[in-house]
This record gives sequence, C-alpha cells and structure tokens, in this order.
Amino acid sequence: MKNQYFKILACVCVAIFFGACGSTSSITNSIDSVNPFKSSAINPHIAPPTDIKVLTDINTIAFEWNLVPQPEIKGYYIYRKLPTEQDFKRVANIKSRFTTHYSDNGLSPDTEYLYQFVSYDQNGNVSANSDIITTKTQFIEPVEYIEAIGNYPRKIKIIWSPHKDPRVTGYLLEKRTNNGEWKELTKINDRLLVEYLDKDLQDGQSNEYRIAAFNINKSLSLPTMSVVATTKQKPAPVTNFRATNNIANQIQLTWTPSSSNEVVSYTILRSGIFGTYSKLVSLDSSTTTYVDSVDDVGKEYQYKIIAYNKDGIDSIEAGPVTGRSLSKPNPPTITYAQIEGNAVVIRWDPNEPRAREYVVYKESSIFSEILRYNKVLTPEFIDREIRPGEQYTYSVGTLDEHGIESDRSKKVNLELPK
Repeated sequence: MKNQYFKILACVCVAIFFGACGSTSSITNSIDSVNPFKSSAINPHIAPPTDIKVLTDINTIAFEWNLVPQPEIKGYYIYRKLPTEQDFKRVANIKSRFTTHYSDNGLSPDTEYLYQFVSYDQNGNVSANSDIITTKTQFIEPVEYIEAIGNYPRKIKIIWSPHKDPRVTGYLLEKRTNNGEWKELTKINDRLLVEYLDKDLQDGQSNEYRIAAFNINKSLSLPTMSVVATTKQKPAPVTNFRATNNIANQIQLTWTPSSSNEVVSYTILRSGIFGTYSKLVSLDSSTTTYVDSVDDVGKEYQYKIIAYNKDGIDSIEAGPVTGRSLSKPNPPTITYAQIEGNAVVIRWDPNEPRAREYVVYKESSIFSEILRYNKVLTPEFIDREIRPGEQYTYSVGTLDEHGIESDRSKKVNLELPK
C-alpha cells in the first residue's frame, strides 16, 4: 500500500512540475509537415500524442504527453531536427503506449530544436504527425566577476566569483597567446574553487585572461570579458658603473645605487676564460664600491653588476666595464753607450713619468750570470768594473713607486780593446 502511495505521489509531482514549465517552448501546427516515418503506412484510426509539455535543461529536453486511450497503439516514435536541417530524424522509440515521458539527452546548450511525435500500431503503421514542437535548450550564465592581480614576482593571480548555478562543476581558464589566440591555461573541477596562480612568467610581462563555466557534460558558458595584469617589474640597474686601470695589484669598482627601493643586494660577475662570466661576490645594497685584488701586473678583467630585490628578481645587467691592474712602466730608451777611458758610460731617456729608480743589467762574454745593479737614481750608469778584451752587454729597466718594473730596454754591446 505504501509503495502504491509513493508512486501516485511521484506522478502528481512530475505532472505539476511539467505543467509549471510548459510555457518554456512553443507548439505550432505546421501545414507543410510530412510524416517522417515515410516507409510506413498511415493508420488513420490512431492518433498521435497530444498536449505535449516540454521541460528544458542545458543539455536535455524532456517531454510529457497525455496517454492516448487506443488499445491498438503499441508505442510512439519521436523525431528531431535543427531548424537548418531539411528532414526529421528518429531519436526515440517508446515501446509502450503507457509510457508518457521521455528525456532527449546530450544536446547542445542554447540551441533550438524541432520535434514531432507519432503513434504506431503492432504492424508498424503510424498515425499522423503531432504538431511541430519548437523549443530551445538552456545555457550556462557567464561568470559574473573576474579579476587579474599583478605586481607579483613572476606570477599573476586570477580570481573570480563562484557560479551560482549548482549544475556548474568547474571552470575553463584561458590565456591569450602572442598571436592573439585563446589557449586553455587550466581546467578547475570545483565550482567553489575561484583562484588560480599563473606562475613562472617573465618580469614585467602582461597577460590577458578570461574564464568560462562548464557543467558535468563539459558544456561551456559564454566567456567573461578579458582581464589583463602585469608581473612585477625588474628593479632598476645600477648606474655609473666604473672600473679603474691605474691601481697596483687591484681593480676598484664603483657605481651609483639602483633607484629601486626594494633592492637588497648586488652581485658582481667577472669574466673568465673563453669570455664567460662567473660570480665574483655578492654585496649588501648599501655598498657602492668593491676592490678586486689582482696578483698580476696589467691584468685585465671585464665586470658586470646585477641588482636583486627582496623577491629575488634580478635587474638588467650593468656593464660590462673593463678594469685593469696597474701595468708595467714604459722601458727606457738607451741614448748613449760609450767606453770612456777604462769605464763604460750609459745614458738613457726615461720615457716614463712614473719612474722612481732604474735597474741596470750587465752580461759578460766570460761569465754566464747576469749582474743586476739596483737603486740607480739618475738616467746614467758608469761601469768601471771592465776588463780589456771582454765584450759586455747592457740593458736598463724602470721601477715605479710600487716597485713594478718595466721590461728591459734594447741591449747595447760594448768591448774594451786589449
């Protein structure tokens, strides 16, 4: 008894539901309609279903009709077509005349469809066509609100309002490519999850986004208006980056700080072999100078400097600048070399304002060693330690205030006669 009560109650609810929604479609009688079941004979004694009510959803159109009270009817055929199509196609075979409901599923949203019904008897003969029923599937409303938030380090945050329709199961987020096309960025299979981070972007990069909602059948709403945001810009590089070339055994680097107030450090790169650069040092942002100690005379390097902000974003490189440790002084030029009496007299042109003293080198034809005379303070050298019949070779070098010695001058050869 209880089961029969629930069955009656369910039928009453369905009837009320369909009756309330029947106004969603229009039913017209088409003079030009032709029985779509062309290969069957028409039985003029049976009637098609009447008083057909329609209930629409996004991908479904449901029907309810009155039971046709003719025992010879075995069932019903349902036909469908698009307004642009010429002929109806059968979409359902209802095999009992006592069945009075049908749902046509898998339809496209926001699309108009035309339907006709016929009854058929046990011999396959059909009734005349029902009135043409014109109806339209529903559509998913667009997402109401979307925003893209920029000025994040190498990422953009997209947020949107949760869709109010509980039939929505997720969202399709799209991003415009450089050639102007929209491409899927991600699918979010949760109606209440309304945030996405687009990561690993370029600094100062602008991107455009839009979003559409979808249901369980993956039918999409219209997309939202597009929104644009830009990632955080790179910090400003340092300016006036300079390197010295006149300091002994070191290269001093100086610069004007970055104008970006979020810069926290600087990294200096130095050139190595094959022109590659490697990290030399990292410095606090309050630093504006650095001394690179060099163990060689006239050693040359190239330098670059990069500013980093608190988010680890690097600036454009400043440089390269070329620095050099103090080079050797210029060698002297010997202008006079003669034997005067029993002595050798050598004079030279210093050629170097950095000269503080000179070094004279003496080679003998007898002894293999080279003698070195230091602390020569004037551009003249007199050598009285010579022997008749021997040949002597002299050259001169310059020392600056740092003790850096020049290359030797050209050699001169002298011989004291026997």
